[in-house]
This record gives sequence, structure tokens and C-alpha cells, in this order.
Amino acid sequence: MYKLTGVSKTYSNGKKRVDALQGVDLTIDDGQLVAIQGPTGGGKSTLLQMLGALDRPTAGSVLLGDQDLARASAARLTKLRASEVGIVFQGFNLIPTLTAQENVEAALVPLGIRKAQRRERAAAALASVGLADRAAHRPAELSGGQQQRVAIARALVKNPKVLLADEPTGNLDEETRDEIVALLEGLWRDQGLTLVIVTHDSQVASRAQRRLQLTRGALREAGPGKNAATRPAPAADEATAWSRPAERTAVEPAAVEPAAVEADAVAPPVPAAVEPAAVEPATRDADAVAPSEPVTVESAALEPDPETSA
Repeated sequence: MYKLTGVSKTYSNGKKRVDALQGVDLTIDDGQLVAIQGPTGGGKSTLLQMLGALDRPTAGSVLLGDQDLARASAARLTKLRASEVGIVFQGFNLIPTLTAQENVEAALVPLGIRKAQRRERAAAALASVGLADRAAHRPAELSGGQQQRVAIARALVKNPKVLLADEPTGNLDEETRDEIVALLEGLWRDQGLTLVIVTHDSQVASRAQRRLQLTRGALREAGPGKNAATRPAPAADEATAWSRPAERTAVEPAAVEPAAVEADAVAPPVPAAVEPAAVEPATRDADAVAPSEPVTVESAALEPDPETSA
């Protein structure tokens, strides 16, 4: 899946030089669940930006399959983000004027998918994260945990090979954190996604197969997580994605002790794999959270159908 060799990233701010990454070597296999921990400013988000084709290294190579992301054209990177990589951010980055359904649909507009199929896939994606009954709600009408579920559905609706999550529970309380971690873990386990999570939270990192520590730009192995012996199912292909949403099983929460379920949350069933949302190149700050790519439509539901307009 990924092979990074000698990856370095240096930012300059006037006379100040920041070495966000220093000679990072890393291999991530297909279907692995990897957690990257480290202090603020240690380079975690910068590394995730390299994996997500959001930024280029100052030196070294970043291979995704046989593609070197460090040398690919901007057009190729845009296409890759739209078709192979899904990214979930701490800040949700939902469009406030669109409903949950429209936010998820909007991720499919650049692919030229016809309107009826967009609606069907977005509805199935929301159902897979337990939000079928919140499809018509706008972000301001949803809790933090529900907004993050919409963001996960948006990232997955295009059937990615890999899902990257940058502090996905950073804005959530402990109970909701456990629900989101359980959802991500279930997606990985049952659909064969490659999942990379950047987190400050040791409880989140402990759910991984493999834990990495990134400090001052230097990466090291930090030992196995609780899922070290777990083997995910083979990834579903696009032809079978969303075929039977009603049959997906609910994911058990990651919390060690039982906790009351959030009043308006719905236990997430596990979805078939879907494609990722395209994202905008990230900010240059060494450990900043990158914004998602804005969608250039007022409403996904208003986008013309390619078949009828042809």
C-alpha cells in the first residue's frame, strides 16, 4: 500500500526553520490499522498530509502502490484524492447550508455520477453510520458525534482504498469518542480498509494493530495494539458497495466500561466500502489540521444529471 523512504519536510518562516519530518521510512500494508501518536508540533499531521497527497516532501519518496506522490502532477494528485483516499478531520468541515444527505452527495458530484445514484449511495452511506433518520438535518442541528459520522460517510461514499483520520475524536467527549472509534474499527475490520489514525489519545491508539510514535519529526515503532492479531475482511469492490445496507451488523463500542449511549445517536451498522471525499491541499503549519476541499456547488441535489444533459 504505502512505502515512504527518506521522507523529510522542512518549513521556513522568515529566519525560522522547522523540520517537521526527518528521514522517515515507513511501510503500511494493505488492510492495516495503524495509529500515529506524538506531541503537538511533532509532525503527525504533516505525515498524514504526505499519505493523503495533500503536500509533497522536501526530500524522499512517498509510494502509494506504484505511484510516487512526491513526483506526481497536481492533476494526478487531485484525481487520486477523489478516487483512492478518504480523509476525516477533527473539525468535521461540513457545508453548513447543506443537509447531511447533501453533504455526502456533494462528494460524488466531481465524479460525474448521475443524480439518482448519488442520492442512493449517500443515503446508504448515512445509514451505514447510523444516521438514516438525520439525513434531512443541517450540521447545526446535529451533535458533534453525529457531525463526525456525516464526515465519515462523506469520506467513504466514493469507495476509497485507504481512510486517513486526523484527530477524528479530538472535538468529542469520552462517550462519543468511544462510539466513533468503534465505528472506524468496524469499518476497517469488516470491509478491509487500510486505516491510519493520527491521535493524541492513547485509548484511541490502543485499538490499532500497530502503533507508531512521531516526535520532533522522527518516527519509531511503539508496539502492537489490541487488534494486532485481528485480520480484516477482504476489501469489497465498487460493484458490490452498498448492496445490502440493512444487513450490516452494529459495531460494539471500544470503551472498556459500559456507558450510556448518547440520546440522539444511533448504533452504527458496518458499511460496505465506498470511495473517499476529495480534499483541499492542507495548511503549511507543521501540525495543523487541514481543511477539506470545498465543493463548488450550492447544493448537491441541484447538480444536473450528466445523462440528461448529454
